[in-house]
Amino acid sequence: MRWRTSKKTRDERGVSAVEFALTLIPLLMVIAGIVNFGLVFAQQLSLDNAIRAGARAGVVQTGNVPATVATNQWNSTVIAKSQTSGFGVTYGGVGSTCKGSTFGASMIVQGTVTTKFLIPWPLPKSLLPKQVTLSSKAEFQCEYQ
Repeated sequence: MRWRTSKKTRDERGVSAVEFALTLIPLLMVIAGIVNFGLVFAQQLSLDNAIRAGARAGVVQTGNVPATVATNQWNSTVIAKSQTSGFGVTYGGVGSTCKGSTFGASMIVQGTVTTKFLIPWPLPKSLLPKQVTLSSKAEFQCEYQ
């Protein structure tokens, strides 16, 4: 058995607790980033699907207005509605329906939505915004007159 002969040796009790505290904050920020990115990505996919469904409804002459179909599709997804606001649909090309258009004309439906992050960032607004605006565009060719 060896006894300490000098009092100059350091006491290292509590070092692991300090190291844990220093690594926990960046680890939690990485996990929060993964969760936020996953939620925004899922919302973008839902927006793409809703706009595509609305554009298709306008092209195949179902009698439905593309904005109504897109809004119903958007509202039917739970992950899309969480943390979002300002869902809007705009038209381009021939307008809201292909009725009366020339064969081969394009119908364009665009949608935007504003989403907040699920886990707020502890960073200043100048470094990372508190919300993101997502947009989607679907273009279909009119196939009837």
